[in-house]
Order: sequence, then C-alpha cells, then structure tokens
Amino acid sequence: DRLDAENGRGMAMHVRIHAPRGTRKRGAATRAARSNVVKTRAKSCDRLDAWLAERGVPKQPVKPEHVDGRLGCVATRDVMPGEQVLCVPQEFAITAVDVAEHPEASAAKEHGDLVGLALWLLAEQARGESSEYAPYVETFAGESLSPLLWTQEERDDLLKGSPTKEVVDGQLRELEKTFEQLQQEHFEPDPDKYPSRHYNLESFKRAFVAVLSRTIYLPSADCFALVPLADMIKKPADGSGGLIDFSIEEDAVVMTTPRSILDGEEILAGGGIERSSGEMLIATGHVDADAYDTDYLNWDTELVQADKLYSFKKQILEDKGLSTKQSFPVYVDRIPRQLLSFLRLSRVQDPSDFFKISFEEDQKVSEANEYEVLMLMMAECQERMGKYGADLDNDFQIKNNPESTPKDVVAADLRINEKRVLRGTMDGIRRRLAPIRKVPTKKGMQDPNQDIIDMFNELEKLPGKPKEFLTSLLSRDKGKDKSRGSSPPR
Repeated sequence: DRLDAENGRGMAMHVRIHAPRGTRKRGAATRAARSNVVKTRAKSCDRLDAWLAERGVPKQPVKPEHVDGRLGCVATRDVMPGEQVLCVPQEFAITAVDVAEHPEASAAKEHGDLVGLALWLLAEQARGESSEYAPYVETFAGESLSPLLWTQEERDDLLKGSPTKEVVDGQLRELEKTFEQLQQEHFEPDPDKYPSRHYNLESFKRAFVAVLSRTIYLPSADCFALVPLADMIKKPADGSGGLIDFSIEEDAVVMTTPRSILDGEEILAGGGIERSSGEMLIATGHVDADAYDTDYLNWDTELVQADKLYSFKKQILEDKGLSTKQSFPVYVDRIPRQLLSFLRLSRVQDPSDFFKISFEEDQKVSEANEYEVLMLMMAECQERMGKYGADLDNDFQIKNNPESTPKDVVAADLRINEKRVLRGTMDGIRRRLAPIRKVPTKKGMQDPNQDIIDMFNELEKLPGKPKEFLTSLLSRDKGKDKSRGSSPPR
C-alpha cells in the first residue's frame, strides 16, 4: 500500500510530465556556485571556531560543518548516551534582553522575540567587520529555499494546492505589515542610523528567515535565542535527538545526547518536537523526506452556530478542553481519536446520542453517523488532493529531473509528503468503511445508506473532484444546509 501510494495509485488524473514554470538548467555555472558556497561556509566555520576559542568557550566535542547543502554540527569524537555534547556560556546567547539594549535593534523590542532577533541580525550585518559578532554573523550568509523568499508567481506555481501556501502568504502579510510599521516609526525618521541599503524589506525578510532557521527555544528560560554552535545543530522533523536548554547551574546553554554518536556523525537536536513538512520548509528551506511516520497535515473543523444543538455541543467540547473551532494533526498512518469524536458530535441531531460520544475511546455513535462522518472526510481528502492539479508521478519526475531547480525539487518534496498523508488518511477511511458498507436488515444484506455508498463508489472513480458532484455533500460541511446544523471539517 505504501509503495502504491507513493506512485499515485488510485489517482486517475494523468498529465504530461513537466517541470513548473521558471525551471532552468543546472549547468556548470550552478555547480561551480555551489562549490564556492561550500568553500565559503567551511571558512566561516573555521573562523567561528577560532573566535569562540579566543573568547574562552570550552572546547566542545562538536564542530560546525557543511552538511548536505546546509550548516550542521558533527561529533569530533565518539560520544556516549547521556554525555553532554554542548556547553555555551550564557553571555554568548542573543535574546530579547540583548535586542532591548541594542542601539538599532531596540526599535523592534515590542514586536516579539523573532522580529527583534531578525533586526539584531540585520543591524550586525550592516556593521560588517566592525561588529564584535562578525565571525558568528558571517555564518548566516547564504540563500535559503524558504518560500517566504519566493516571488508571488513562484508561490502560486510551486505551492499550488498545498495548505502551506496559505500559511506562507499569511506570514508574509504580517512581516510586511511589521516592516512598514518599523519603517514609519524608526527607519524613515532616522536614515543615517537606518540606511535604506541595509534596512529594506527584502533584507528584513532574509534576516527573519535566517533567524527562523537558526533560533532555539529554551524552555527553562522561556525565550527564543541565537546561540553560536547550538543554533547550527539540525532540528529534524521527527523530533529525534537531544534537547537544547538553558542550565541555571552551569549558567550556559547545554545539550545532552540521548544516544551514542560516532566520530564524524551529525548531531541532532529535535527534543521530541515534531514538525510537518510545511513547517520545515518555511523555517529551514528544506523538507525531511525521511520523516514519513511523523509528518502530518492539520485538519481544521468547527461547529456551525446555526445548529439547534450548538450550545449543548459547545459545552461538551469545553468540558473536554476543546473549542468550537479546532485543528487536529492527521498522520499518514492514523486519524486522531479526538478528531473522529469531534466530527461524530458535530453530526449528532438527537440529544440522546450525546451520551454515546466519547473522547477517550474510539466509539461509534451509530452506523448512520459513522457513514456520514467518514464520507465527509473522504470528500475532504478528495477535494484537497484535487487542488494540487497533478499526481504523485509528476512530482517524482520533477524531483528526479536533473533540470529542475532547487526550488522545484523542494516544492516537489513538500507535495509528495503532503499527498502521502492524504493517501494514508484515505486508506484509513476505507478500512473503517469496509465493515459497515453492508449491514443486515429484515430484507437481508441491504444497505439503508445505499445512496451514500453509490456516491462513494463514484467518488473512487473520479480523476479529480468535480465541484458540481460534491456540492450537495459538502454544503452541509460548509454550514450551508441549515436544517442539518452541524459541520465536520472544512
């Protein structure tokens, strides 16, 4: 099933295989440029090592290195489980405190940690070699593949159908709004302090993306920070690796490894925090193709206020710590129990069925209720899948095409991972539908919900999701059918 899903089985839409618009060849010039980037970053890593040593930072069993097209840290010797691999004195950590005390960056002290750190980085980059942090700041150089830096045309083309596009567009609007406010209140009134050649929107976005890819959240200090060496350690999508945190006893940012690490092996610092492919692409400009089992998509759902039982359902949800608008992560191999319970509750029309709702167990309300919930989920999956406009075969061909640009490839990786989650969810829905497609009646094995089954069978045959076919089914889901009142996910 997994192999079939990866090759797009069941997605009858076939298109001519092609790379998206804007594709350009990876010629000798591109390869030469990449080689120069590797050499430049290697020099930056060596310079950072020397800078930290000069300032008395203890020698670490890790060193910065260029790994798979990005900065990372590798072990300089074999490390045992439970051994500390990192200890950076707190005075080297850049936090909101440093932002507030910085002559230029303090302008952003009221805009949150990440924006403040971005302006700090921008200010130190503007200072060049005169910056006391120059060797550290130099490690932030280089282009990112984060879609926050793509053009509108690239986002429309490469992120077509992906829920990541909406997130990126929203973040860009907020960034542009924040920059406009900073420009009006600080940059324009004092052009000598904030020269436009450094303090412009594009530079601000690049600084923000750089901070987003490197910043670390320190739980014990409850703050975000930039920390030399520590912020170069890869944070994988599956959350594997040690936890980087602030140690009060050592007055330093530290990390202990939960497993053995061989000399030369890359250090990981996930800290058990899972991130979706979309989140990884936005934050780091990379997609982790290996995070198959931990990747997920958010499934948004809400109750419809016109539902005659809305107030009762709202109270049930609040008692469980949930709101009437809720988002649940859906994985490739599992549908969250709470999502199913929410949807079952949303379709209930008989108050006596409230007693059958359980958020602790995977418990059906009734056969009819289960049919409706599963069929609406299937329709939602088909609708999402249809928005991409091309199947998995097309994405794999783009990924493996030597003429595809790095943006083409990383966008194809994102689509592949998102479609895998949708395919896995659809498979899970089919398995749940199988035992209840036929239920015994007085007339024999006749299904009282045959109209829904017919729609399901037709849906399975469709190459995409013709809007007119699903309008009647989805109208209830969108809250248009007031007589039904309740709504599963949108």
